[in-house]
Amino acid sequence: MASNARPRPNAHRRTWPGWLAWLVVVALLVASAWYASGPLARDQGWLVDGGSPTVDPAVITELHPQTEVLGAGVIDPPPTPHPSRVDPARVEQLMADNQPDLPGLYSAAIADLAGGPLAYDQDASAAVVPASTMKVMLAVAVLDALGPQHTFTTSVVMPSPATIVLVGGGDPLLASTPTSYPFADTVAPPSTEELAARTAAALTAQGITEVSLGYDDSLFAGPVWHPDWPEADRQFVAPISALVVDEAADQPGVESASPAAAATFAEQLRANGIKVVGQPSVASAAGGEQVAAIDSLPVSLLVQELLVHSNNFIAEMLLRQLALADDRPASFDGGTSALTARLTTLGLWTDGQLIADGSGLSMNNRLTTGELVAALQLAAGRDDLAAVLAGMPVAKATGTLANRFMDARSEPARGQVRAKTGTLDQVSGLAGYTPTADGTLLAFALLGNELPRDQDVRGWFDHVAAALAGCDCAA
Repeated sequence: MASNARPRPNAHRRTWPGWLAWLVVVALLVASAWYASGPLARDQGWLVDGGSPTVDPAVITELHPQTEVLGAGVIDPPPTPHPSRVDPARVEQLMADNQPDLPGLYSAAIADLAGGPLAYDQDASAAVVPASTMKVMLAVAVLDALGPQHTFTTSVVMPSPATIVLVGGGDPLLASTPTSYPFADTVAPPSTEELAARTAAALTAQGITEVSLGYDDSLFAGPVWHPDWPEADRQFVAPISALVVDEAADQPGVESASPAAAATFAEQLRANGIKVVGQPSVASAAGGEQVAAIDSLPVSLLVQELLVHSNNFIAEMLLRQLALADDRPASFDGGTSALTARLTTLGLWTDGQLIADGSGLSMNNRLTTGELVAALQLAAGRDDLAAVLAGMPVAKATGTLANRFMDARSEPARGQVRAKTGTLDQVSGLAGYTPTADGTLLAFALLGNELPRDQDVRGWFDHVAAALAGCDCAA
């Protein structure tokens, strides 16, 4: 997640030693020999004079204040497909003029966002490692299964007198306070602080001022860490539990974030005049009468936060909610089988694809660029999937694209291209859509595998997207 000072939420994309080394080299070159290195870096698409977005993220709310409808990743409402159709010959020529300049295995698919066959196919049926572009598929599937207005409830129940249980509902953005979520200026997740106030008021109304507190996180099952994720990757995602507060931001390496969530809630109950006896412990909420509850943001906004900030934790929580919607165990295995089944039903599955997790952190995931484009076309044609388009980061303005498209060659993309990024070791990707210079809307998916470790590999992806934005591609 971008623009967040806390360690884990600030690290939703992998950063690798070669990339860090490149940053150090560039910093030294800029500091010691600007004249020599600056023009070269700009030519390669790494730097731009000034280095500031053409659209300041601080004014996004002013430009589009209805964040409760379309979220923080949108400058204007997502465009609807244009009646103009794309000319494959023009797209073919554009791609011929924008070939990769670094070694690797590349796959690309480009089509009219409104639907229809691919206008460009470069190994678009090859199943390759997608990195975080996987989140596009997850977003489509979750919205299809649950609907954009669906919410998840965190509740407090009383199974016996003077005993209450905090019950996790799998809300990925449950916060401790109204301002603890790093992007609380654009969306307002529910907080345990508010839930504690509601609980205290309900207890007081019953004449109860002292309770013991338990917690129930049994909604989810299975391991909290995926076996494909190396130990070092735990900085990019929290342990997956039905009861987590603040994405477990201050709890690196724990096997369960539930005890800390319950401890936070206990302190907030005390602050509201309720004495909590002892330490919170695991308990069952079965048969308990509800005392208070609070609902999550709707799925439409959760999906947009997932996409604009490439939030791995939201992805894995939503994967489990997808499993529950399909009557499967709310585990990694249940979630991946549910996602596979949903994509198959939606016509977004092809031989060779493989779902290992929901976030794209696993190197064992496989997707095709052709199906990614098909997913974007599907989202463009259904109102209930509109959050997929709305949640895409905007080039040089929001989310994971705020600091990309910096060089002059990328200028046509700024404020136009909306795309999901993907970054793993030797993997890069960009999947999204853009209006073109002549009004056509193009969907595109670009993936690269086996890329160099010691260079910034993102330039080609940005330059292709910018070329599409500046293209006269209508038939």
